[in-house]
Amino acid sequence: MSSLVSEIIPFSFLFVLLILYLATKKATKFENKSEKEITSYDESKVFLESAEAKLIALRDLYRQDLIDSEIYLKKTDDIANSITRKIGKEITEIAFEKKNDIYNQLKVDIVKKVSQRKDINESNDLDVLISAVDKRIEVGFDNEKN
Repeated sequence: MSSLVSEIIPFSFLFVLLILYLATKKATKFENKSEKEITSYDESKVFLESAEAKLIALRDLYRQDLIDSEIYLKKTDDIANSITRKIGKEITEIAFEKKNDIYNQLKVDIVKKVSQRKDINESNDLDVLISAVDKRIEVGFDNEKN
């Protein structure tokens, strides 16, 4: 009987050590795809279109009195928070950046048009000046002849 105990005890220690080793081994972390930030235009377009569809569905449910106003506000906030997590910016920041981009583009276009107009006006002004000088010269010659 003692020989049986002496044979089982080493295996039990090995088994306990194996369990402890496996318990201390860290599990591999799975990356949650829904929490990743969106980097490409196509991904953001698809995500924003789905968020828009969800918001439209919520609005329709609220207008039909199928959901309460508290639920409507909570769910719209949840969708806005998910957009913020995915894109990495708040919606107001995105709108502000778009507005600034539009203003900057308009400024560049206006400056281009103004510079083009100045070039056209300068050439016209030069032509007008040359023709005015020619008329003066002709008038001067006419006055000298009379």
